[in-house]
Amino acid sequence: MNARDECFLKMKNFQFRDVIGCGACGVVYLVYDPLYRREFALKSIKESKFNKNEVDCMKQVDDSNIVRLYNYDYYDGSVYLLMEYCPTSLDRYIRRKSILSHEQMIKYATGILKAIRACHHCHVAHLDIKPANFLIDYYDRIRVCDFGFSSIHSDSELDRTCEGSVPFMAPEIIQGKPHDSFKADMWAIGVTFFIMATGVFPWAGDDRKTLCENLQSQPPRMELVHDTHFAGIIKQLLSINPDERPSIDQLLESQLFRESSSVIGRINHKKMHPYAVKACCYSLTNYIVVPRIQRTKLQQSI
Repeated sequence: MNARDECFLKMKNFQFRDVIGCGACGVVYLVYDPLYRREFALKSIKESKFNKNEVDCMKQVDDSNIVRLYNYDYYDGSVYLLMEYCPTSLDRYIRRKSILSHEQMIKYATGILKAIRACHHCHVAHLDIKPANFLIDYYDRIRVCDFGFSSIHSDSELDRTCEGSVPFMAPEIIQGKPHDSFKADMWAIGVTFFIMATGVFPWAGDDRKTLCENLQSQPPRMELVHDTHFAGIIKQLLSINPDERPSIDQLLESQLFRESSSVIGRINHKKMHPYAVKACCYSLTNYIVVPRIQRTKLQQSI
C-alpha cells in the first residue's frame, strides 16, 4: 500500500484487512469500518485514470444484481470508491472448481443475465464482461462489478471505442468497426458462459491479431460443452454477425432459463437472512454522496 492510500484509510478510520484486487488502473482493498462494524471494498484509482462513467453507470442502475457503490471521494490525486464487499468472484470459483455442476452453472448464468439485463434496461453497456467482474455475495448470488469501461447509450447509437479485455471482445470491436455495444456485451456473455461450461476459452489468442485470425479460421469448440441446451445458447451468443445474437430478454424467456428460475428462486429463498436491515450509508466527504441509502438484506446489522 502506498503512503497516499495509508493516509486516506487513517483519515477515514478504516482498518486495512487485505488487498483483494490489483490492476493497471488501481487497487481494491478490503477494509473494516469499526463505526458500522462492517467490511467494505475500497477501490483506489489514480485520478488521471479515473473514468467518471464508472460512477455514473453504477448510479444509473439501481438493482440488487449490481455491486453497491456507497460513496466516492477525491483525495490527493486519487479517487476512492467505497463499495459493498463480496467474498469471492466467478473467476476464482471457476479456477477452484474447474468445471461447474449443471445446477450451479445455470444458476450463475441466470444471475449474469439478470445483472446485465438491469444494465441494458437502463441504457448502460458494461463493455468489460468476464468472470472476474461477476462477484458472488454471501448468499451465493451473482453481482456485477467494475464499470470502468461502461457507457450510457441510446438503443440505436453505434460505438467506436475499442476498450475491454481482448479475449472477451466481439469480432466487430477487434476489427475496429462501429458497433452496437449491447450486442458486444452479448458476445462477451457467450465467452463467459463457454468458460463456465468448459474451463477454457472458445478461441486461443491473447492479442487482437491472433484472436481475430482464430475467430475467422475456426468455429468455437462447442463439442466441449456437454449440455446441449446450454451449448445452443452459447452458439447463438457467439454469432459473428451481431444481429444474430439474442437479447437478454429473449434468453431469459427460453425454456432452459424459465424452468431454472423457479427452482433457483426457492433455493435462494431458503438461504436468505431472516432480517431485512435498513442501513444508512454515510458520507465520505461533505460534497460527494451517492444517492442510494436504503440497503436491504445486509450480512449483519449495523
